Amino acid sequence: MFYFPIIPRLQRLYASMESASQMRWHFENRKDDELLRHPCDGEAWNHFDKIYPNSACDPWHVRLGLCLDRFTPYVQASTSSNSCWPVFITPYNLPLEMCMTKPYMFLTCLISELNNPTKQIDVYLQPLIDYLNKLWNKGVFTYDISRKENFVMRACLMWTINDYLAYGVLL
Repeated sequence: MFYFPIIPRLQRLYASMESASQMRWHFENRKDDELLRHPCDGEAWNHFDKIYPNSACDPWHVRLGLCLDRFTPYVQASTSSNSCWPVFITPYNLPLEMCMTKPYMFLTCLISELNNPTKQIDVYLQPLIDYLNKLWNKGVFTYDISRKENFVMRACLMWTINDYLAYGVLL
């Protein structure tokens, strides 16, 4: 397994002039006209804001999505038992044209396994779970270069995006 820590990567989004102001886009550019343009216009986002009002009023609160899938890196997929399970984290604070692009999709874990990792997926994801708990409960001291101020960055995992096979693994 290869693990790439998520906290420094999220902090770098606020350290870059290109992305720091865009990380508050979901808070500063939101429209209330009942049209679904961005995940922040959806029911799940609004429901989360009602349950956690402190997070809703924090422009630096990062909303994340987790993507998990399996692929077989060899040509004879049916004869090979080798598989790879990449785990991606995507921040959804960014504008729609940015949030699903390569620079903002973070490969967090790469699980290379001869057998199916479904029995031990919680062990493989434990470092990521620990970092997500830290971001949710305590937060991380971060500097926003666009506003030139320090803040405590908190984050939550809003949803997972995967196929049914990966969904069965995550249960």
